[in-house]
Amino acid sequence: MAADLWLSISLGAGIGLAYGGFSYLTYRRALSASKRRFQVIVWGGMLVRMFAALALIALIVALAPVRPLAFVGAFFAVFALSLALEVFFLHRTPSAGPPVD
Repeated sequence: MAADLWLSISLGAGIGLAYGGFSYLTYRRALSASKRRFQVIVWGGMLVRMFAALALIALIVALAPVRPLAFVGAFFAVFALSLALEVFFLHRTPSAGPPVD
């Protein structure tokens, strides 16, 4: 009984952490690009991350023995934290924007 709860929480938090990690890598790559390329990398990366996360969530909820509420709750908790950290780190330095062409 407790094993499926911890499995649900760890899978949800793991997907949230992976989302945050890929987000960091995407923005790190985008910050060194030109302004046009910056927007393509940011928007394209966001779309790929969102669809990948939603597909993984749907597959795990449908196929794995998880508690959906615990799984999705853990994902959204870590997801919200990673989004907050992303915004904080992108806006805390004056050089956190694309280079001017």
